[in-house]
Amino acid sequence: MARLVRNRISSSDFRELDRTMMGRDHALSGAFVFAALASTLHVNDAHLAAGVALCAGAGVLPDIDHQDTSISSSFGFLTEGFSRLVALLSGGHRHGTHSLVGIAVFTAGSYYAGLYQLSGPKVNGLGHPVFSWHLVPALLFMSLIYSAALRAVHVGGHHGDLLGIGAAIVTAYTGADLTKLPVGSWHVPMLAIAVALGCAAHIAGDELTHGGCPIFWPVSMHEFHLLPRPLQFTTAKLCETWIVFPLLVAGLGLAVWHDMGHPLALPSSTTGHSASPS
Repeated sequence: MARLVRNRISSSDFRELDRTMMGRDHALSGAFVFAALASTLHVNDAHLAAGVALCAGAGVLPDIDHQDTSISSSFGFLTEGFSRLVALLSGGHRHGTHSLVGIAVFTAGSYYAGLYQLSGPKVNGLGHPVFSWHLVPALLFMSLIYSAALRAVHVGGHHGDLLGIGAAIVTAYTGADLTKLPVGSWHVPMLAIAVALGCAAHIAGDELTHGGCPIFWPVSMHEFHLLPRPLQFTTAKLCETWIVFPLLVAGLGLAVWHDMGHPLALPSSTTGHSASPS
């Protein structure tokens, strides 16, 4: 049995995981990106927490193509089986899901789940949805990414999964995920924006590491990087643990502080002296 456990993941799989960012930092990067853009997107205080949490979960969504990640283990054999299917369709770990095509597919899935949710029946006079099949796609999507966000930051295990399901139900019932946010001349549901930003943050994070990402898959398998080779880092080592992680935590805290109405302007220095009495 011990041999079976050890052999569950091949050495090549471990090398692939070692070349990409940790799930914790992917989740934090998604949360930070949404919080940093919240004022630009005109996100109100009531929906800020949901948006940050959804984007944190979307920050680990591209890793659904590998069985040994936080998002693939969220709901046991169900998500592990789905992970196998995604890996088969996308060409393996860090291929299709880590590309522009992957971002488009995940975003479109969340967008149409929201449209289907919006088309469902409502409680007369209240505007809240009746629990029906129209809620199921959005509930599944949000349960997955809420639970993945909690697991990525080491909250809960199966208890975290239950919290994720509860958060998804509350979000769908209140319609927070359907809140329209301005993107240029369009108004896009918050869930779709959170998924797009989270996936983009994930790919950008992996492009800081030695692994890189084939963003133009399937046209090209060239792995793109955001840093020159000497500055690229290896996951879970000194740079990510003691530089990237603290910066993400500090950046998220400052962004949320700013979103709550506290300006971050630097104090102005006085350039003159008080006039002396004549």
